[in-house]
Amino acid sequence: VSTQSTGGEMDENPFADPNQVNPFMDPSVQQVSAQSTTVGAGLEDAMFSEPATVPVAPVITQPAAMPTYPASTAAPSYTPPSYPTTGTAGGYGSSNSFNSQPPRQYGNDENLKKQKLVEDEFRKREEDLERREQQLREEQRRLEDARVYGDRVPNFPPIPSFFPCAPCVYHNIDFDIPPEHQVSVRRVFYHWQFTVFCYLFNFVVCFGMICSLGTSAGSAFGLSLLFACLFIPLSFLTWYRMLYNAVRQDSSMRYMLFFFTYGFQVLVSGIGALGVGGGGFAGWITAFATMEKNKVLGVLGILNSLAWCANCLIAVYLIMQIHKTYRSTGQSMEKASGEFAASAGSSRSFGQAVLRSL
Repeated sequence: VSTQSTGGEMDENPFADPNQVNPFMDPSVQQVSAQSTTVGAGLEDAMFSEPATVPVAPVITQPAAMPTYPASTAAPSYTPPSYPTTGTAGGYGSSNSFNSQPPRQYGNDENLKKQKLVEDEFRKREEDLERREQQLREEQRRLEDARVYGDRVPNFPPIPSFFPCAPCVYHNIDFDIPPEHQVSVRRVFYHWQFTVFCYLFNFVVCFGMICSLGTSAGSAFGLSLLFACLFIPLSFLTWYRMLYNAVRQDSSMRYMLFFFTYGFQVLVSGIGALGVGGGGFAGWITAFATMEKNKVLGVLGILNSLAWCANCLIAVYLIMQIHKTYRSTGQSMEKASGEFAASAGSSRSFGQAVLRSL
């Protein structure tokens, strides 16, 4: 191995082995190196030389023909894909996404108040329309009942068909009484039912007294039975039925007869609550007198007295309410006397005029 010195002369390598042979000096290696150098020069000449021009025949392209469709067949239309509107929580299309939230309303308080007032007015109109619709349905039902029950078949009292007696009057508050007076008439009807209960309960207490005290309570028992059998139907005909027909026919004369007979009922209720001994009512006096002999009958007498007191107070309240209705409908004493004179003039006697008013 030799090295080149500074002056251009080749110097021997001082560290080289004198017996070592340089492999690049081998003739076979030098021959391969010379061949590779020749091939590389040829490649460089081919790369940097101008390419040969090859003639190419021109290509003529025809435009694509548009598809044609029959006249009866419409061209296919593009349908966009549909996406689900619901999905898992927090995902696309889920109910928790911002698309499912109602839009926020922006505006000042004045606009919100105006909107609320409009909504309240609309709600009131809806309620008024519903009420009118209900009135029309009731009126239609009344007309249907008039068509079906035009002959007014008696239906009160409700007696089973196998009984030997039959109902004697026609009673239908929903059909006969105008809607604005139905509440008052029903209250009086419930009071009549409570009066029936008072008469029957008074009879039971007096029956217990004659069973416990003997003949000393005989007069109270007999009168209580008479009052129950007599005053129950008379109270229905004289004051409740009188009010029923007065409201149904708008009659001042029947209103006046109702006030008279209903005032008598208030008096009877007061007497029943007092309970004079032997008078047919087990009131306060009879109850405390019986308490010394039989405590059970004494307690029943006190309960009977409380029932008659309540009956009297209810009658006073109802007669005041009916009197307000009487004044509000334009009724008067002059109209009542004129109706009574006309009814008596068309009848042969005073009794027939009274019967016609029932």
